[in-house]
Amino acid sequence: MTLRVLVVDDHPAFRRALTSALGMVQDIEVAGEAGGGREATEQVQIIEPDLVIMDLSMPDISGIEAMREIHRRRPDLPVVFLTAHADPGVEREARDAGASGFVAKGSSLEDLVIVLHEAADGDVSRTGEPTAGRGGRPAPGQS
Repeated sequence: MTLRVLVVDDHPAFRRALTSALGMVQDIEVAGEAGGGREATEQVQIIEPDLVIMDLSMPDISGIEAMREIHRRRPDLPVVFLTAHADPGVEREARDAGASGFVAKGSSLEDLVIVLHEAADGDVSRTGEPTAGRGGRPAPGQS
């Protein structure tokens, strides 16, 4: 089954690069893109993706606030944050707000794809210790 994703990031060059990279993954289809949190909430209603990949920091509303709005309408829609803010406190806040995954922007495409599939399958813990980029599994050296 193909996983239809919405890619949300306020940096067009990064969004294009991510969309291009995901386009090379056999079972992932980029169903749409958004440049901010408000646009993301609108696009979710229009394209009905299976999953949202979203940056935390955007100029209009934060990724966390956008996710909360998305979850008001589609509470079971997985949202994975792909962000430069690989801080355990920020990750905990995102997970407490309902994030299905959290991946640092410097992570490999392979790691991102693993987290996307885990989130889509409901295998990612929404609570727990910071993962430094790999779904619900602790990073090496963490317990």
